[in-house]
Amino acid sequence: MKFVKDILTEDSKDDKYSSKKTFGIISGILVCLAFIGDGFHWFTVNENLFSSMLIFSATMLGVSTIKAFVKKDK
Repeated sequence: MKFVKDILTEDSKDDKYSSKKTFGIISGILVCLAFIGDGFHWFTVNENLFSSMLIFSATMLGVSTIKAFVKKDK
């Protein structure tokens, strides 16, 4: 459980959860499920919707990563 908490935590000192990481991971999981479901022909996913979900997921995780690099220590 600590592993998951470390992934979702924005700053270990503040013990705050990052909403960007959380939404990025959730949307990434949804993209994977949609890709698997479409691959097995259980349902059809619109290509534009799939691309939008993938871009959203990458953006949320990217913003969180960039924020961690440019964050100044107090």
